[in-house]
Amino acid sequence: MSHQTTRLRKGVAALFASYLFIYPWSIALIALDRVPVWGTWMGGVLLLLQGSLMGLWLIVNFGRWGAFASLWILFLSWLVEHTGATTGFPFGAFSYTEVLQPQIFGVVPLAIPFAWLLVVTTAMGVGELILGRENRPMAEDQQVSSTKVLMAAVFALLLDVTIEPFAVHINGYWVWSGTPDDIYYGIPLSNFVAWFVTSLLLSWVLLRYRAKAARRREAAYALDDVQRDAAHFFWPWLPVTLYLTNLTMFVLVNLSRGQEFAALVGGLIMLALAFHWALPRLARRMRETEQESGA
Repeated sequence: MSHQTTRLRKGVAALFASYLFIYPWSIALIALDRVPVWGTWMGGVLLLLQGSLMGLWLIVNFGRWGAFASLWILFLSWLVEHTGATTGFPFGAFSYTEVLQPQIFGVVPLAIPFAWLLVVTTAMGVGELILGRENRPMAEDQQVSSTKVLMAAVFALLLDVTIEPFAVHINGYWVWSGTPDDIYYGIPLSNFVAWFVTSLLLSWVLLRYRAKAARRREAAYALDDVQRDAAHFFWPWLPVTLYLTNLTMFVLVNLSRGQEFAALVGGLIMLALAFHWALPRLARRMRETEQESGA
């Protein structure tokens, strides 16, 4: 392992440790509505920290292709958000408040593109978990999978369903203007459609650069089958962990602040993921018990 790779991995570990320190305090203060006036900036810092963590994780695992993927996701998400905030398309008529600072060109908070990098990368991790491909060798990623793109977009959208009421009515990061419907906390349907389509695009970008990294790695290890087969992801559990910790925060805070339906949606997602994790293990345990009793 090169010295640079070692340093990057230490950077991932340091950012993750910082996140674990801040995380429980964030839940408690927001859930109890005890965030001091001087502490409102911490929400943006947490988003920047998590987005940076995912970007660095991509670089550790995919090298320069991970860096390119991160930069493209940051740029494209900013472009979509800037267009949305200034024209009302594609999300619907909304505007960012002054809570998240700094803001790029005075429109989109810097933390928002990093939030997209966080959401897309973690949703991809959850999607691959559901597909049973979370611990695969890197060499198996040489093609862009439409199934993976779709799964990542679905889980990004599901996370947004829990994010929106939290961000709008509790943290006040942005406000909807015009005459939004009241079907889901006054958030227009167009927002969720745009989230899904944007997530599809960004997930495709991520997988495209991952495929480039996999093909390059395969070529580099062409004469060393042992080294190639041993090349797995560094901390493959990290994206899923961040997805679940964020989902847990949104569930707890929405529940404590009277947004029960949003909390229920998040709780159902967590329950489905728990069943997906537990059922195969329970089935395997039952088979082992039957084999032992029949021996």
